[in-house]
Amino acid sequence: RHNPKNERKWLYYRCSLLNVKDRTIRRYTGISERSMRYIWRTFREAGEVVRTPVCAGRPRILDSLDANFLESCIERQPDTLLT
Repeated sequence: RHNPKNERKWLYYRCSLLNVKDRTIRRYTGISERSMRYIWRTFREAGEVVRTPVCAGRPRILDSLDANFLESCIERQPDTLLT
């Protein structure tokens, strides 16, 4: 997925490597001073300007057995409401 905020973070990182002042970068990118510190810390720790989550999204509430049960209920009586 394309995220313009990530591009701004990389832009900040590259500009700071070229010794562009943080004040100038903030003015043109809109990145806060706190975010700049976070970007640097993230890069030092992970080698990237954005952390990638270990597990994307919310954990499933239903497992495959539950999903199969619901599917079979709907197949047997498609006009029944689940409550």
